[in-house]
Amino acid sequence: MALVQAESRTSRRAPAGRPRRRGLGRRLAAGVAGIVLAAAAVYAQQNFAMSFEQRTSFLTYKGRIGETVATKRFSVKVVSVTAARAVDTADYSGKVTKVGTSHLFLLIDVTATSAREPMKLSKYSPPLLLTRDGRRYLPTDKVDESLTLFNRYIQPGFWTSGPLVFEVPKDAVPGASLVFIPPVSPLVVDNFAPEAQVDLDLSGAAADRLIAQAEDYHTLAGPSR
Repeated sequence: MALVQAESRTSRRAPAGRPRRRGLGRRLAAGVAGIVLAAAAVYAQQNFAMSFEQRTSFLTYKGRIGETVATKRFSVKVVSVTAARAVDTADYSGKVTKVGTSHLFLLIDVTATSAREPMKLSKYSPPLLLTRDGRRYLPTDKVDESLTLFNRYIQPGFWTSGPLVFEVPKDAVPGASLVFIPPVSPLVVDNFAPEAQVDLDLSGAAADRLIAQAEDYHTLAGPSR
């Protein structure tokens, strides 16, 4: 009898259960659609993000070497620029060796502080050297990050200093600027993160002097580092 009653209850409830199954199906379909839309939004953001020129047209704070460029997230100042034909690097064990280039190493000494929370420069959105004709150079991979500003935390209320090293041809020096970019997530492109563009004051004559006075070797592993 129990079995019959159970069957009877099941048969009586079946009509009322069908709309619930349809509701569940609609919710599942809506959930899948939401996931697809979110994935499409991330893809569009990463692949159709504003160009460098569009972003810097209203999101870049500009200044010159020796000046403090302050944004809502950080402040940065370029202290000096040096050219060299060889610099230090380090291997996985920390052993320091010399590395050279057939072009030039530009060593930009930078000091920075964070406005609200600690930050560390990211290889996913590194500072750039921007040339007068629009070329962009990433920090060289010939120099280990442990010898540069990449290895240091930038703290609120404290100024953290270190070099950024770029390997560039001589014709990239005149009119070059440093574009200092804060760290961002590798998964999400933040088109509204502030950037600081610092004119390195390398006019024609100044660039010629810097190139002509390039050091044969510039150490990055001295006592001050």
